[in-house]
Amino acid sequence: MANSIKISSLEKEIQNTLNMYHSDIVEQVKNVTKEVANELGKNTKRDAPKRTGEYKKSIAIKKTNETSRGITYTWYVKDPEYRLSHLIAKGHKLKNGRQSKKNDFIEKNEKIAIETYEKRVKEVIEG
Repeated sequence: MANSIKISSLEKEIQNTLNMYHSDIVEQVKNVTKEVANELGKNTKRDAPKRTGEYKKSIAIKKTNETSRGITYTWYVKDPEYRLSHLIAKGHKLKNGRQSKKNDFIEKNEKIAIETYEKRVKEVIEG
């Protein structure tokens, strides 16, 4: 037989159930966020130009904010290599006057991470 509750405490019981569901979903989404952020870091390091390897070593992910409702990770390139990100992504003029090839490894991996994140969050909410 199901648990019975009085009509006067129905609102409180519904609120408690929703709070438990919310907490569970938030924790799962935080875990998905961490996993996708780490994947983004690994993938960009894998696809980064390897001329000297310094740029690749400078790619990092860090947790920048965490609250009871969510978590934020930031992808960045450490100093002094961060200056190369725009030049690598957009291309630039070389000493001989020719244009360097652009390397869209950041944008490509960003799109993959966004698609993966959206898919996995949807699975968490629906599952």
